[in-house]
Amino acid sequence: MNIADNAPPARTLRESQGRDYVLVVDDEPAVRRFAARVLEEEGYAVHEARDGVEALDLIRAQGDFMDVVVSDIVMPRLTGVELLQTLAADNPEIPVILMSGYGTAQLAEQGIASPCGVLAKPFPPERLLEEVRRCIRPRG
Repeated sequence: MNIADNAPPARTLRESQGRDYVLVVDDEPAVRRFAARVLEEEGYAVHEARDGVEALDLIRAQGDFMDVVVSDIVMPRLTGVELLQTLAADNPEIPVILMSGYGTAQLAEQGIASPCGVLAKPFPPERLLEEVRRCIRPRG
């Protein structure tokens, strides 16, 4: 028997634990694990994806339970900007924080939809937590 078959649905798990869900998207395993570890240590339930395609697949498969997405910009298959644009159209209630060497002014100049926040890499743990707390959507 597969343990996953007996796992409660994401919403039930979320309601019972009262935790916020964060999706960390980065093709660099070290960066992805660093961000996930920082968030997990603060009590967030963290899911990870290697790129935008994997992130969208996870969101679509699990339903709309993500409270915030933290995504790198430069990734194969589907970039962070493309992920942001897709979520803005399909799931506008999910805030997106982009991780990049670019600033918000440069992103705006490129015609990129406004993310909830931008983290300049490398960033300290406190900065990541600050952005997630600021962007996380309140539970209804």
